[in-house]
Amino acid sequence: MSSIEIRVHGVGDHGPLSALGSVGLEPSAQTVKGIESYRKPEIPAHDLALVNWSRTSRGVAGFFWYLAIPFTLLNVVGYMKPAGGRRAWYTSVTRTAGVLATAVLTAWLIVIAETVLEYVPCLADETLLAEALSAWVPAAAVAVAILCRTWLRPERRIPPMLAYVHAAFALLVALVVFVCKPARMERTGWPNNSGYGGDVPGAALGAGTDPRADAMMIFVLGSTLVAVALATALWNSAAAVVTMLVFLVLHATGAILRLGAGWLMAYLEHIGAVADRTSGMAPSAHLLRAADPERNRVLLLDLVPIVACAAVVGFTLAFAIAAVTSQWKETREPARPLAYRLRRFAHLVITALAQVIRRALLWAVAIYTVLAIGIGMVALCTSWSGWPLTIALVLTHTVVAGVLVFIVMRGKVSKAPMILGTVADVAGFWPVRYHPLAGSSYRDEVVGGLREALERRREDAVVLFAHSQGSVLGAWLLANEKVPENLQDDATLVAVEGPSLLPPQENLYLLTCGSPLKSLYRGFFPSYFHDRFFLRASERTAGWFNAWRETDPIATAMPDVVSGQVHDEKIAEVHPGRLRVHSDYWIEEAPTAWIQGQLTPSGGTTP
Repeated sequence: MSSIEIRVHGVGDHGPLSALGSVGLEPSAQTVKGIESYRKPEIPAHDLALVNWSRTSRGVAGFFWYLAIPFTLLNVVGYMKPAGGRRAWYTSVTRTAGVLATAVLTAWLIVIAETVLEYVPCLADETLLAEALSAWVPAAAVAVAILCRTWLRPERRIPPMLAYVHAAFALLVALVVFVCKPARMERTGWPNNSGYGGDVPGAALGAGTDPRADAMMIFVLGSTLVAVALATALWNSAAAVVTMLVFLVLHATGAILRLGAGWLMAYLEHIGAVADRTSGMAPSAHLLRAADPERNRVLLLDLVPIVACAAVVGFTLAFAIAAVTSQWKETREPARPLAYRLRRFAHLVITALAQVIRRALLWAVAIYTVLAIGIGMVALCTSWSGWPLTIALVLTHTVVAGVLVFIVMRGKVSKAPMILGTVADVAGFWPVRYHPLAGSSYRDEVVGGLREALERRREDAVVLFAHSQGSVLGAWLLANEKVPENLQDDATLVAVEGPSLLPPQENLYLLTCGSPLKSLYRGFFPSYFHDRFFLRASERTAGWFNAWRETDPIATAMPDVVSGQVHDEKIAEVHPGRLRVHSDYWIEEAPTAWIQGQLTPSGGTTP
């Protein structure tokens, strides 16, 4: 019987050699200016295989997967259901939030279409055609996108009924807008957008203002209030925060793209291109968006991005206060360098993220109360033609310009692609079940490939060395090898008996490092990463070694339920000036020595 070590890396667009670990600088008594000396990677004497994987949509979808992030996050919320009761209620609320997100997407596309059609020639006298184009084309685009993802890519396994419901709801939104024409309804006490700006105070909205309702602004506020109610009904602080973040991002993105579309069309008209606002869709023909106000007044929709950003910043501040007040005191080690203490602080915050978010909600309520009072005083006591309007518009246009530059540059001028890519990689673990426009899942494909790699070595002694997200994939394969997909959230289920093509239990070892299994997955997805999950994974192996560092933001020891079956090893930082944090577990002495002990002929049982 031969032996082999199979290494699986974590999230990110890794190269095929990344699982060898990074080389270290050779210590030198004398510094030589201009050069650095490196040593070769430490290659084990036994057979070694490097499994490389990535989220397949990373390169295929291009920039569109950025736009899919809100729906992907909402899909993740659906998997955050509690392990005990209320799971049916939780699922219903999440799916309702998903339908609301589709309605928000459709509404903003209609508003963007109305903005563009104002500059399309030959529509000034074709009101019915303009109405049909502005309402039905965006809704049809959403419906077609949903159905095409479901029908043309069956390997994504999007539930057909989910796709049909969302496609039908997008068309229903168009029907309601087309028939009811909400932008043409007269307002009844609603502060109209034309009342702001110029020399009209925010409280004086009387004569001279447009009598029609600012329908899209009403929809923005109404849908946000409904989202708050749905988030509250989840009764899960982390899921509630993510749900609200989704709708803030949707509204901010819609408003930014609408304003960007307006800028683009105005520029095309200015340079004498096809755009011609005088012969385009008449403002009076709008179905959902109020017409641009006269006399340089402000369209309230243009202030939505800065309001959404203020809400996100407000919660970020609340989260920072909750984190510092609850976790920073645990890092009071004067002998430790500041960089070490900061990494330790990040570790404490992220590994207790659910609790920190819950505490942050109380701070957020206080911060939002102060913001609401400030906004109310500005709106009632000052004129929007003064400094409040100036600051709001400067900030809004700065945000819009930044987003447009980000789109054009594909994020190459910042670290945003790396951050968003990591979020998408983690969220992509979960199959599409709660929103049909969520990013595709890589889990089944990668787990299937990993299963095949292990099946080929079923006669050998195998150590599966899995880092970060790779540890989640490896443990998922071992724990759910014989569990049907529809029963994987059953905490009482024991894996069914039957033949296995993987290496037998006595020849299979698992080594996890930098693993978020307990800190993130057990904390946020208790219905799937429950006690039985960890017990099934440990019972499938002859030994399980788990390495982690207290500077690693996501890694921890494994849960107590398997404390007697998993050897947890805390790895110390050897070089304080060059912290390894979440990297280079591949070349640490403790895990490599453990592997050698299992794969050599004299290797014994696990520690």
